[in-house]
Amino acid sequence: MLRRIIERHSKIDPLSDTEIQIIRGATKLFLQQGFSKTTIREISKETGIGLGTITYYYRTKEDLLKLLIEELMEFHFDIIEEAIEKTNDNIFSCAFEVAVQIALCENDSKAWDLYYSAYSHPSIFEFIKDWAAKKNYHLLKDNFPDMTEDDFRRIENVSSGIELAAFLSPCSRYFTLDEKISLFLESIMKIFNVQEDKRREIVDKVLALDYQKTAGEIFERFINKVYSSFKNTSV
Repeated sequence: MLRRIIERHSKIDPLSDTEIQIIRGATKLFLQQGFSKTTIREISKETGIGLGTITYYYRTKEDLLKLLIEELMEFHFDIIEEAIEKTNDNIFSCAFEVAVQIALCENDSKAWDLYYSAYSHPSIFEFIKDWAAKKNYHLLKDNFPDMTEDDFRRIENVSSGIELAAFLSPCSRYFTLDEKISLFLESIMKIFNVQEDKRREIVDKVLALDYQKTAGEIFERFINKVYSSFKNTSV
């Protein structure tokens, strides 16, 4: 994860050792205690880098969050590709990935804080929408041959808002997680004009899986990947 951030930035403006230390410290705190509870002062204490130096490179902690979210989105893409390899069903695989994401945020307060904070910040939200539109066009264009990449972008403006609403609507005995995921997937697939029988088939397949357990396992994989990158990247 950290190596990919370094490589991506090296094409434009190479990261300094100080920036890499800041990214490492901030990411560690975001994952350990949540984004909202992490302050620039705590990042300074974690890294031993002065407040002024941190804000010189990264004006707000949201600037650091965006770097983590970029890597998280790439990890999501990997999860979808793994599901496609197993099922050979692109629509189901995309639906499963979103269901896992919703389940994770329902069951893990730190993960919820990470996703909700990202979706709530305008520039990061724009990045997520752009990433999702490109991802969906790449994966689903053969399923919807009449749709252009611009069509996918227009749909994403709506579907991302629905996803944010899902994060904001906690489950209860009157609104179960199965119901939330079912409503979300039905809504998104209707926007794409997926036939009703196919929508029902996909929702039933997703709900039949132990998606809550899978959500926890997948997020743990991401965290381990992040920490592994810390060990394998020298400053």
